[in-house]
Amino acid sequence: MMLPADDPRLDALTAEAAEIAGAWHWQTGQLGSAHFTVRALEGYRSEVPVGDPACGRYLRAMARTAGGPFRMRVTGLTLTPGSVMACAEPVDPAADAFMDDLAVELGADAWFEQPHGRRDIWYVNLLHFTGEIVDPGKLIDWVAERRTAAVGELSIPAAALVRFQLVGGERPHMRPVGL
Repeated sequence: MMLPADDPRLDALTAEAAEIAGAWHWQTGQLGSAHFTVRALEGYRSEVPVGDPACGRYLRAMARTAGGPFRMRVTGLTLTPGSVMACAEPVDPAADAFMDDLAVELGADAWFEQPHGRRDIWYVNLLHFTGEIVDPGKLIDWVAERRTAAVGELSIPAAALVRFQLVGGERPHMRPVGL
């Protein structure tokens, strides 16, 4: 379950990070891929058949919640062992309320994230690392310089139920595919 966050500013930051870290890393902050994850509902499935019963339940749970619009303020970047992230905070209560209401509406289908509790941060992964980083020190410095660099507000009309598909090429990434 995600909130699409396509924005040219995130795309530009993603391209900069990939230039430092290496172009082979998944550039998931680019246009057509950038998103805030509301919650993971299950593990990866290579195929999801049309009419899948679980997807039907997920979509009905989404329909019973206030599914948007959402406004997020991107407040800066951070670095984790697996990615470069753009940190964000909701501008109003809509995104947090959607996350909480969705967990209730999913009922037993909320099991996948149960052991970890409620997500307590909002972020967009700009770059997922898939191997060696070309210049780790330079990447650390680049992110540190942008730790509190306000990117701006994003307006997201609605949530989406998606699965992800690897797309190779010049800017490899995981592209969300609507279900």
